[in-house]
Amino acid sequence: MTFFLLLGFSVILFRAAYLQLIGRLDYVERIAEKFPKTVVVRIPVYRGSIKDRAGRDLALSYPTISIYAFPKVVRNKEDLARRLSAILNEKEDVLISKLNEDKKFVWLARNVDRSYKNYVREVIKDTGNSPAVGIEEGFTRVYPHGHLASNLMGFVGGDGRGLEGLEYALDSVLYSKPIKRIFVSASKGYTLALDTDDSPLNLKTSDVYTTLDLGIQGIAEDVRDQIVKDWNPRRVAILVMDVRTGDILALATYPYYDPNHYRDYPPQSRRNYAVTDLFEPGSVMKPFFIGTALDKGYIPYNYTLYAEMGKMEIFGRIVRDVHPYGTLTLDQVLIKSSNIGTIKVARFLSKKDVQELFRKLYFYDEFHVLPGEVRPRIPDLQYPANILYASIGQGIALNLLHLCAAFGVLATNQLVKPRILLTNDPPQILTSGVFSERTLRWLQKNLMRVVEEGTAKLARSQFFTIAGKTGTSQKFDFAIRRYSREKVVAYFVGYFPATNPLFVAGIMVDEPKGPNPYGGTAAAPYFKELVERVAFLKGLKPDKTGQ
Repeated sequence: MTFFLLLGFSVILFRAAYLQLIGRLDYVERIAEKFPKTVVVRIPVYRGSIKDRAGRDLALSYPTISIYAFPKVVRNKEDLARRLSAILNEKEDVLISKLNEDKKFVWLARNVDRSYKNYVREVIKDTGNSPAVGIEEGFTRVYPHGHLASNLMGFVGGDGRGLEGLEYALDSVLYSKPIKRIFVSASKGYTLALDTDDSPLNLKTSDVYTTLDLGIQGIAEDVRDQIVKDWNPRRVAILVMDVRTGDILALATYPYYDPNHYRDYPPQSRRNYAVTDLFEPGSVMKPFFIGTALDKGYIPYNYTLYAEMGKMEIFGRIVRDVHPYGTLTLDQVLIKSSNIGTIKVARFLSKKDVQELFRKLYFYDEFHVLPGEVRPRIPDLQYPANILYASIGQGIALNLLHLCAAFGVLATNQLVKPRILLTNDPPQILTSGVFSERTLRWLQKNLMRVVEEGTAKLARSQFFTIAGKTGTSQKFDFAIRRYSREKVVAYFVGYFPATNPLFVAGIMVDEPKGPNPYGGTAAAPYFKELVERVAFLKGLKPDKTGQ
């Protein structure tokens, strides 16, 4: 009996404490809403800005006013509606219909330019509606650069909460809960605002500085637009990172949208394809497999092989090279991007070797830095065929973020975790010493030769050294259960200046349309433009002798 008395007393005590300390406002609100002369109004609070690394606004909250009314006590409705319609871009009859609604409270307009505040006050006063119509100051979200970095930024809903992109990921930092007020209609038509919440307001919102560089972002979007004009692709993604810190400096995608009017665009226009979608990387994978075989000592640096004149059967499938080759040296396998030569090198690698490589490249996990990021898809390496096909970028699927981070390894011999928030913390090194110094130098020299004399000659700059790799991945057609000859994904991923790497970047073009839609034509030339414009923007001195 004593137990039940104590239990009952505890429940009553807990309920009283909850109402007093936590749930008092909610409790008062529920009661207030039941009374005909009361209404609860939620007033938005400033949302923190999102800025680039130099403090330039990418998203900010613009001060506005909203106009509310208590319809049952409004006077001179026609005059009020006529004068307000002049600034609200709303027809008079629409405003009158709101004023005639059988409701305690209505919003006549939301998020009106604050410059009209004094005019609205005069209209309310002149029509004798000071007790019945009021103004609340608030904020609306504005993206001053329109579609710039839109698929990364995301957008904010009508309730002020982030719905996609960085707006969603950083919502707990950017957002403060709205202030709640209870309005009570008093005698003689007047209204009173009762502050029912005397607890401190949650106004701890902060501005957020990202690693983005507005100048580099603009260049990346110009390059993207040129690709779209020239190749009419299905999708494009361009990513630029600081190879030393992992800072994401630019991220451009196609399709894109204007977050100021996000409702006007379909969901596929809002996807951040650099991280949300996986693609087979094609020949971009070749340097990693060749480098591993060298590092393990399975083949010498002067290794030669026979490339079967461009055609070879691998586990029941015919693999081809773009051009028929006979005997190739190891550096020629990489420079000419021979599928058959790479597969013959990959035959030396065990399941354990490839798993170790993929762990070092962080292919078994996401980086957890951008919203919507997906984990790479790795084939079952128990089967030798999957190892061989993965060496030429088939059967394995990555996003552009993982590819660029992996190519950072070829530039610095360490995998730096990408980051989007600007911080003074040192970069996070996930892996270091991926290759021996000798193998790394061999790879770096020949990745420069890929650009100077190989498949990426259209990426060659007369001012700056570039190291990188083209890739052209055939898309698997599930309808016919084989790789399509028409639908491909074209890549160029690399770093620059190659003699002193500062930046790593990647261009992905999904289903380019036109003659020779390969990585060397649909991506490489645009990488050159990206490199030169970024280098000149940052005031880099050309590193090619005599230039």
